[in-house]
Amino acid sequence: MSEYARHARVTLIATVFLAVLLAVPVTASAQPSAIDVKKAEKEAAVAEYDALQKKLTQQIADYVDIAKRLEIARSEVSGATIRVIEADADLERSKVTLQQRVGQLYRGGNVNAVEVLFTSSSVQDLFDRMNYLVIIGRYDNRLVEEMRISKQQAAWEEQALEERAARLSEMQAVADAQRVTIEQAIDAQQAKVDALDADIADLVRASMSRVPDGDFSPDTVITDANFRAVDSMAEDDIQVFLEAQPGALGRYSAPDHAGERTSVARMIAEAARAWSISPRVILATLQKEQSLLSDATPSQYALDWAMGCGKADSHTYYEYQGFGNQIWWGAQKLDKNAQPWQPGVQMTIDGTAVFPVNASTYSLFKYTPHLRGTTSFWMLYWRYFGDPLG
Repeated sequence: MSEYARHARVTLIATVFLAVLLAVPVTASAQPSAIDVKKAEKEAAVAEYDALQKKLTQQIADYVDIAKRLEIARSEVSGATIRVIEADADLERSKVTLQQRVGQLYRGGNVNAVEVLFTSSSVQDLFDRMNYLVIIGRYDNRLVEEMRISKQQAAWEEQALEERAARLSEMQAVADAQRVTIEQAIDAQQAKVDALDADIADLVRASMSRVPDGDFSPDTVITDANFRAVDSMAEDDIQVFLEAQPGALGRYSAPDHAGERTSVARMIAEAARAWSISPRVILATLQKEQSLLSDATPSQYALDWAMGCGKADSHTYYEYQGFGNQIWWGAQKLDKNAQPWQPGVQMTIDGTAVFPVNASTYSLFKYTPHLRGTTSFWMLYWRYFGDPLG
């Protein structure tokens, strides 16, 4: 077959598949920087949300501390009030006791001092009675004064404690109002984070609608840099991408290659790091093999053979069955298949001579030895992530 005929045939295949894969309405391409900006905004919003949560925790602790101090102050106010009442009672009891003593001494209930003095039997008795009355008067005055001072001190203490309790009540009201303000700020920040998540998802969906700006060349399907771009998507990026697709992988989990149940995003991220394969290559392969990015209700067969690993034209290798195995060993095959490449190597694909210019293109044809499948990968990579040669 002549070089012209080969190029015409490849161009025809690419044109047909391009028409099929891009038959859906397309929108303007979203700039990757717009997604990065939104992600940065989300990170800042999440950081502010975390800071507000810490502030709320401290505010609640302050409120509880004030409440405890207020409870103690109110208890002390009650104690001071009781002491004032007791001081009044003590004063009254003291007066009654003095009256009783005088009455007992002179055999009378109500003793008049003048009467006591004029009924004395002798001068000595008069002086004795006068001295006794003076002593009683002094004791009475001193006791009354002590009781009055004690009562005044209790009243001052009660007033001070009431003022303290009033201040604490005001502090408690302020702290509670601040708590409400912080909670409202947290709600607003959470709404902001949710809105940014929605914006990111919209931008990712928009980025899916990219259109190839050139003809497919089987000799150069993808650059080595794009093929090995392990850091092109972190686990969180993969999760956001999957959730933006119509397929079910964003919420799907399954045992990984080691038997531990985990999310699809984590499986892809771990396999990408382990085998130095771009997560984007793995995602495009999942769509190429079983349409798992677009199928909302995939069959168990599609999940078990998600990347087509172990499904040769003439034989099925069941040791690779299972979603987790497919991700892990599919990435391993893509890595291993690139190793035999050398400049000038020739491959025959569907009867057409192909001269892969790099190890990554060679690996893709080793993985799927058909022009149709590799063309499909090229167009899907374009749709989701842009130019594989860019």
